[in-house]
Amino acid sequence: MGARQVGRGAKIDHLREKLFPDEGMRTERLFIRPLQPADAFQLVVLTNDPLVAAGVSFLRQPFTIADAQDLIGLPGARKGCFGVVRAGADGPMIGCVGAVARSANDIEIGFWLGAPFHGRHYGAEMARAMLERLREVFPERRVIAECPRENAASWRLLRKLGFTPSGASGARRGSQLLVYEAPAVVE
Repeated sequence: MGARQVGRGAKIDHLREKLFPDEGMRTERLFIRPLQPADAFQLVVLTNDPLVAAGVSFLRQPFTIADAQDLIGLPGARKGCFGVVRAGADGPMIGCVGAVARSANDIEIGFWLGAPFHGRHYGAEMARAMLERLREVFPERRVIAECPRENAASWRLLRKLGFTPSGASGARRGSQLLVYEAPAVVE
């Protein structure tokens, strides 16, 4: 599936502003801001790494500048929004995280991390930050993810974040649909 097909679902007004109200999100170690046209080349380099490309089922391979521009332009089409993840405000681009409107009820989280940054728990940190933001601004929507079982690292991370397999196949070939299950509130 190419970047042009990533945001085929429903549309959400002001998604960029909802996910990034202050033009960015900070975690303990990361800074996440909306993708911008100037990020296109770095995004292509990051996404075409064979260790990354194998795990990102919703982006075309090879991932081109045109694909990067399409992904960057998703907020304008009201279909999704992805952010560049940096190790600190001025650090290198280490990954990408965001969401795509899939239907009137579903919003899909997506993320990938550059191979040199694996094993440092950045993926969990960035995915958790986006998941928390999605739950905050879209409490009425179901948060979903698609992941092939072969992508063991992402599968484990999604399970750790609170996603459970739905038993259904995902929309993309070879992927399975996982649904976020909010932790039970203990009173």
